[in-house]
Amino acid sequence: MNYTIHKTNNYLGLCASGILACLSGTAGAVTIFTEDFNGYAGNQNDSQSDTALDVAHTGTVTGWSNSGSGTMHAVDLGSSDWAIMFYQNNVITQSVGIGANDSGTSYEVTFDYGTGVYSQLSQKTEAVDGLLVEVLRADNSVLASDTYLPGAWGAGNYNLDAGLTGTLPYVGDGTGVVRLRIGPDGPLNSGNFEGEIDNISVDSVPEPTTTALLGLGGLALILRRRK
Repeated sequence: MNYTIHKTNNYLGLCASGILACLSGTAGAVTIFTEDFNGYAGNQNDSQSDTALDVAHTGTVTGWSNSGSGTMHAVDLGSSDWAIMFYQNNVITQSVGIGANDSGTSYEVTFDYGTGVYSQLSQKTEAVDGLLVEVLRADNSVLASDTYLPGAWGAGNYNLDAGLTGTLPYVGDGTGVVRLRIGPDGPLNSGNFEGEIDNISVDSVPEPTTTALLGLGGLALILRRRK
């Protein structure tokens, strides 16, 4: 009897280990690129509606080009912790490619995103507004893209207050370096701030580990023995 209990506990331990390994399948991801936009330099000329945070326009961040009216707009979340805001037709694009496009390799672009506004509340992000995040190949064709709607500007959803994190997965095709492009997800004349973004990371994502596969094998063995 004791031997049977001990043997069962071993199987259960293996099962638990396998499940944990599967859940942590992205453990060991390698960060290739990060951007927090704290090097932003622009014309800080006003305070943000509702929050009274400093806002700026016509700015630059090293490594990024921009287009659209008054780009780059930004808000200082505190002690020069800048986040980029996107007013109607604002688009920013990496000017230097990053080596995150090995053929068959899985990658993830992650970032914080939220709502935005300048000093006029009438320009606040609405529920239909959002951001389009794209991964561009070296020839400017789109390798991956998705849209992210932060919801409407309001209490609890000012800037990054809602704690929204976006994830854009893609698989490399080996066509050379990639660049990120970020802008509005819809018409370029909405008159609104479509949202804001901060703390971008591009990571390579490892395949499931051998340990995870063994754990699943242990689970299958337990289920089979219990039939």
